[in-house]
Amino acid sequence: MTLVEQIVAASRVYIIGNGGSLANANHICNDLLTCGIKAYTLDSATLSAWANDNGWEYVFAQWMAVVGEPGDLLIALSGSGKSLNILNAVTEAERMGMTVHKIFGNERGESMQDAEEMQLTIGHQVRACLQLKTS
Repeated sequence: MTLVEQIVAASRVYIIGNGGSLANANHICNDLLTCGIKAYTLDSATLSAWANDNGWEYVFAQWMAVVGEPGDLLIALSGSGKSLNILNAVTEAERMGMTVHKIFGNERGESMQDAEEMQLTIGHQVRACLQLKTS
């Protein structure tokens, strides 16, 4: 199933990332919302408060445990593909029966900058496909 098909089939879409990948998650989330997709990312205030109280390693996994359900989609962005909080969220989402789509730079050997650029390129391609589907 393609990413566009996964998004269309999902009840809700959650997008996560760290640093530049979190900025990309926010950007892609906004693009999906403009296409009528129920898309969410964790806001910076909640993210930092939750991490401060519980640690960074499980911040996204805990979020998935609270809000995620089977039929939802988690899009996980990581330039390195090694961030423990992203990997833990992927594990939790899969455990819960959610669909997971990873866009990880290390799987393709890119630099961090190339990986983050790829995330936005994929996000923009998805938005264009979704707009075509709804036109």
